[in-house]
Amino acid sequence: MSSRYFFKKIVFSTVLGLAAAGTCFATETDDLLIRLQKTYPNIPFSKVQTTEAPGIYEAVFGTDLLYTEITGTYFFPTMFNMKQQRNIGDERRAELAVVDFAALPLGDAIKIVTGDGSRHMAVFADPNCSFCKKLETELVKINNMTVFVYPVGILGADSLAKVEALACAKGDKGKLWLDVMNRGVVPQAGACGSRLPEKNLELFKKLGFQGTPALVFKSGKVLKGYAEAAKIESMLTK
Repeated sequence: MSSRYFFKKIVFSTVLGLAAAGTCFATETDDLLIRLQKTYPNIPFSKVQTTEAPGIYEAVFGTDLLYTEITGTYFFPTMFNMKQQRNIGDERRAELAVVDFAALPLGDAIKIVTGDGSRHMAVFADPNCSFCKKLETELVKINNMTVFVYPVGILGADSLAKVEALACAKGDKGKLWLDVMNRGVVPQAGACGSRLPEKNLELFKKLGFQGTPALVFKSGKVLKGYAEAAKIESMLTK
């Protein structure tokens, strides 16, 4: 047997071994995904992959995820690397939640401009949401920004009535929105057959949002919940 033949045989055996290992590896995650889908049919699990922690898997559903072990019995909301001081769960959720800002129906939104309006972001907010009102006190601290507001009525009948009134209102809707949120103005009720309240809610759900406020930046990054001006400013510059 020549040395060249022996070398080729070793290389071929190694490649086969690696391929077999890769096949087993893929089957393990595929099997876990099937197990999760059968066991928890109300959670739309779509992907399972390994993590940097041995024996722990990331299970993705929509724009969210959970961590689990191989049996799919025990779940963990996040994973934290203590040495690096990294919340890996938060990092991955941010990646999953990226939105195509250009695809948003910006023409449907209430447009509020400060300064030159050069930096863009969208906000989904309920007119009765206390944290949405608190967010407005932070947004006024930021200049050179265009905010596209999508009012959504998720906190009951009164919220929906205000959203419908906003959709039907005449004149400067941006000013009216700020009056509602900052001064407690109740928009005049009216019915005009607008589908905007319904369309905003459909978009809200399509993007995987469950609560307000929800902020979408031109970069595609998303912030869920109240944020201070400094945090919003840093996201606008990314």
